[in-house]
Amino acid sequence: MDAANQQKRELRAELKSRRAQREYDPELAGQLCVQLAELCLSNGATKVACYLAFGDEPDTEIFIDWALENSIEVLLPISNADGTLGWVRFDGETQTGIFGFQEAAGPVADLSDADLIFIPAMAVDKAGQRLGKGKGYYDKALATLETIAPVIAVVFDEEVLESVPTENHDHPVDAVVTPSETLVFSNRLN
Repeated sequence: MDAANQQKRELRAELKSRRAQREYDPELAGQLCVQLAELCLSNGATKVACYLAFGDEPDTEIFIDWALENSIEVLLPISNADGTLGWVRFDGETQTGIFGFQEAAGPVADLSDADLIFIPAMAVDKAGQRLGKGKGYYDKALATLETIAPVIAVVFDEEVLESVPTENHDHPVDAVVTPSETLVFSNRLN
């Protein structure tokens, strides 16, 4: 195993342990919704890709509800057995996915139609490098797009780090959103 891969594994284990010790805080979910909603409004988004939070990931449910109530179409991922993601237009329905947790149900959608793409992360550094969970689902999905909308990682405040280990296949993000702030790394966002 190369050094970057080993560093990623060690950092993921540490971050996973920290997340496991967190108690759910509905106030943080509300603050996160405000940050995400402001990004949508300032960038005129009418269609966003997002994710249904699982376990101790930052909660996106309030934001998804806000988006739907404000006529913003929401695309959500579905995990495929081959390590890829499919996308559906979320209509409020869920079903059990291949990993045993709830995933969105709805008509098939195309990620390339999204105005903004919100993705989960374990950490993001101040240069816009993202550390995911290690399966590469989002990096693979982004790599298939000819034109990629701005990509925004979603983490807790303490998961914005000075640096994270990266490899060539890791897709950088245009911004990171936490409950207390949005840090923009590219000029593709307002």
